[in-house]
Amino acid sequence: MIDTHAHLDFGQFDEDRKSVTKRFFDDGGKAILNVGVDKKRNKKTLEIAEEDDRIFVSLGFHPEGDNFDLEEVEKYLKEKSENPKVKAIGEIGLDYFHSKDPKDRDFQKELFVKQLEIAKKIGLPVVIHCRDAYGDLLEIISDEKFREMKMVIHCFSAGLKRTKQFLKFPNLKFSFTGNITFVKDEDELLKVVDLIPLERMMVETDCPFLAPVPHRGKRNEPAFVRFIIEKIAEVKGLSYEEVERQTDKNAIRFFNLKI
Repeated sequence: MIDTHAHLDFGQFDEDRKSVTKRFFDDGGKAILNVGVDKKRNKKTLEIAEEDDRIFVSLGFHPEGDNFDLEEVEKYLKEKSENPKVKAIGEIGLDYFHSKDPKDRDFQKELFVKQLEIAKKIGLPVVIHCRDAYGDLLEIISDEKFREMKMVIHCFSAGLKRTKQFLKFPNLKFSFTGNITFVKDEDELLKVVDLIPLERMMVETDCPFLAPVPHRGKRNEPAFVRFIIEKIAEVKGLSYEEVERQTDKNAIRFFNLKI
């Protein structure tokens, strides 16, 4: 198992962080990618990664953060990405769920494009956050300079029509979290899971959020990624072992992990 998107730096883990990671690795976990969202969380993310060779880092500036200075963002990411623990830029992207202000949405797009450009310059893949903004996301990554980049949309939840459009991007991966375990069998999201080839999937917890069934409503943690694997196996009619093996392989290649 590889949890490709965790937030172990959040306060929910301050009392038992080492126990949480031990539980994951004792249960067969191979690696965790801890994902930053702003300068403070990026710093904590790097500190946690230094404590275990199996914890890696993605650094980025989340669209819901403060109005970051774009020059400072570029300087920061270029400098910190020299650390061998840093395997991606993210999470970055668009979040229109809480934002109705056109000016804010414009800045989100500007910040996102800037970080895509930085990731391309330094040769790292990108972890994308997208909520209620799949149309604008599609438009941005359709730019010729971004089309061939290695990208993953985390906590993917677009509908079938959008998914078919995203599948046209050859290096784009799709990551699923606990939300696929608590939708109804006829929900369109499960049809999306069935549609996307296993070779283009990764799994994540997004912990401490989105705990899967049977832990829904509780604090999520990396060990619970097995329930996402189980659900994908159920939807696709595959064995747990086959899904685990392929999603591990996908993550190792995508993030260039040495494990």
